[in-house]
Amino acid sequence: MPIIHVYGFERPVEKKRQIVRSITEATCEAYDVPPETVTVYIFDVPKENAAHSGELVHDTE
Repeated sequence: MPIIHVYGFERPVEKKRQIVRSITEATCEAYDVPPETVTVYIFDVPKENAAHSGELVHDTE
């Protein structure tokens, strides 16, 4: 029962559908399991709550 956590910036629901489909397909292939056993959780991270190289992402755009 693979469980995948995805942390990323907010995306439209259609993009999330694409992400979930792609991750599920890749996981099924890699683990040789049916899609019914794969769970994906998406955690939206506001850009003001993320940093890279010591800078808030919000400030670098």
